[in-house]
Amino acid sequence: MEEGLVIRALPQGAGYGGGDEGYVPGRSEVFKKWSTRSMRPVINFETCIKCTLCWLQCPDTCFDVTPDGLYDANMESCCGCGVCEAVCPVPDCVTMVSESQFNDNDSQWEAWQKDKDGYNKWMTVLVEKQKSETRTHGFHHVGGYADEINEMEEA
Repeated sequence: MEEGLVIRALPQGAGYGGGDEGYVPGRSEVFKKWSTRSMRPVINFETCIKCTLCWLQCPDTCFDVTPDGLYDANMESCCGCGVCEAVCPVPDCVTMVSESQFNDNDSQWEAWQKDKDGYNKWMTVLVEKQKSETRTHGFHHVGGYADEINEMEEA
């Protein structure tokens, strides 16, 4: 048998939740998915309607529920697939942005809490820049998932 790394499963009920602290799902301390990410979600907390779709549909359970009921993408768990952007019903609330624009995995919600005006200006610049660029993977424009579904239905 070849040598390998064993990553133990999380125990049932891992993570904590409820109360004033929000909810953070259990996550492996050693298995990180972000190292292969080429894009990441940027969240507009001002327009979030707290619908839970990003949180429910994320295949990596990367969204933490904040104490005020918003959804903060935990960049240690996010693989950059873009499902959150595709399911969000609010235009420009979740936008996938090139990973090259970042140098850390810090919490966007915490940055927004510290300086809402500064965060909103930063986020707006990133989102507008991303709209004018071809994406680095997957669908090359916002709405690519919906376009593919429409094409399949028409066929």
